[in-house]
Amino acid sequence: MNQPGDTDFSAPERTGPQDALRLLYWLRFVAIASQTLLVLAVHFGLDSPLPLRELALPIGALALWNALNYRAVHVSRAVQHGEVTLNLIVDVVAFSAALYFTGGSTNPFVSLYLVPISLAAISLPALHAWLVALVCAGGYSFLWWRHVPLPPVHTQLGGAFDLHLAGMWVNFVFAAVLIVLFVGRLARLVRQRDREVAVLREAALRDHQIVELGALAAGTAHELNTPLSTLAILVEELEDTATDAQQKRQLRAMTEELTTINDRLNRIAGRVSAERSAGARQVALREFATELLAQWSRTQPAIELVTTFDWPQGNPHIVAEATIEQAIRNVLDNAAHATLANGGNVVAAYVRCTDAAIEISVTDQGSGLDPAVRDEIGVKVVSTKARGLGMGLLLSRAALHRFGGRLDLANDTAGGVRARIQLPLTDLTVDAH
Repeated sequence: MNQPGDTDFSAPERTGPQDALRLLYWLRFVAIASQTLLVLAVHFGLDSPLPLRELALPIGALALWNALNYRAVHVSRAVQHGEVTLNLIVDVVAFSAALYFTGGSTNPFVSLYLVPISLAAISLPALHAWLVALVCAGGYSFLWWRHVPLPPVHTQLGGAFDLHLAGMWVNFVFAAVLIVLFVGRLARLVRQRDREVAVLREAALRDHQIVELGALAAGTAHELNTPLSTLAILVEELEDTATDAQQKRQLRAMTEELTTINDRLNRIAGRVSAERSAGARQVALREFATELLAQWSRTQPAIELVTTFDWPQGNPHIVAEATIEQAIRNVLDNAAHATLANGGNVVAAYVRCTDAAIEISVTDQGSGLDPAVRDEIGVKVVSTKARGLGMGLLLSRAALHRFGGRLDLANDTAGGVRARIQLPLTDLTVDAH
């Protein structure tokens, strides 16, 4: 919402009834000041007496209306389209009253009836816009029929037609300024909404891929259950009949790997359609980060994990979602693979925790991002590994995005890739559940 003191000219990217009401408020100030100056200039400067008392009534009433609406305009609240329509009609009535005493339809400023019509067309639904247009048309028609003629102008200043031409020039300048403001506003809004549509389209594509991968994972987990059980039985029989000690160790290792695969597949199948907190645990933020990195380091004996921590004063408890843990592991796994493939053995992790967010930067010793697929990594199913499936970073980015986080990849100045995970803790803290 706009803050008090903002005008609609300083915040053109925002739309809605409240912003239209605020725009009317400031335009009304301009209208009151302009009408007052013009009346005084014509009455005293052009020696053309005007009915000042009669003109003071609509201008003063408009100023009073604006003063009474100060709080209603600047307080954050729900504004209905009908309130904006009422304000526009009040402006039209006051403007018509001023024109009635200054020449009516012969006044060069009569074309400013188009201003409230334009505002209504921009800010209001069609029915309200047509209502404002009908009120303006009715006012113009009445002024054509009845009005107080303008008094004659002093002969030294030219005739009435010269005054009309001067008024048309002022009217043109004022209308040109308003058109530039409104058209510029609309152009900015169109560009902003185009950017929003592009972001939504990209998110929809990513979500569609995630749904397909989820369905594929569930089906694959079910289909692999039988062949894994068969392999486990065969390995067990071979281990019972094996006599060589090395073969027994190899078969036991195979059994452990098959058990791990079976557990992970069961976990995938069990989490399909699970609730948000399924598989989650409550843990302090510091313990969550240190345990996660320590567990991952034990699974990668060939990698030296260099960690740097920046801890906050507090240590909030969070609900550690399994999908978030897996997303961070996927990033670490990619860093380890890139490091080993490039002949390195060090992965650096910088963890910065605050009461509101956690940030993890992972830097590898790989060869950097391939320019050919740099913009698609983590957005589409793209793999830079010879035997990779290209789903790890895609799933990680989707999991983090689900909780308001993000994953950014960039080439590090010292070589390799720096993956930066940013995750707000607003929805993960225990107090939020």
